Amino acid sequence: MSGSNPNPYFDMNWKQFEQFFGGKMPFPPQPGSGDTGPAAAAGDLSWVDGYIKDVLKKTIPQMEVQTLNHHFHSEVFDTHNNVIVKVHIPDRAQARKIRVLLNTDQLRLEGLPDDKTQTIGLPGFIVPSSCKAVYKNGILQLHMRKQTTENPFYEIDVRFT
Repeated sequence: MSGSNPNPYFDMNWKQFEQFFGGKMPFPPQPGSGDTGPAAAAGDLSWVDGYIKDVLKKTIPQMEVQTLNHHFHSEVFDTHNNVIVKVHIPDRAQARKIRVLLNTDQLRLEGLPDDKTQTIGLPGFIVPSSCKAVYKNGILQLHMRKQTTENPFYEIDVRFT
């Protein structure tokens, strides 16, 4: 198979590419290299998965495991009229120490171990004063009413002296 290959992957100047990115790229078996298996014939790209994982391990700094222990797993549900947030806090004593703060688009938990905080983004704007929170069976559940988009302006009473 010494004919021309329509695959642009094999026509690219890979030496120049490697010099630019400062690293060697792994290559799948090329046609004519002796590998005549189905992977070479079908253009098997399974090598890409391992390469990407390796690059991510090298480039992304590893997070400290202890910081992950101070954040709680949370779930956010967006319904037609409400936003519901569930925060899994298995230890009731720990749940009592947490302070819950809310603004129109974020929920913040303060009082986590080592004075850490956790911020949870909300999918839309809510009315903070409408929030009802209950801790039950290891889950802190918060129900918040969404702000209406029909009339985003609120009339303000002006006091004249």
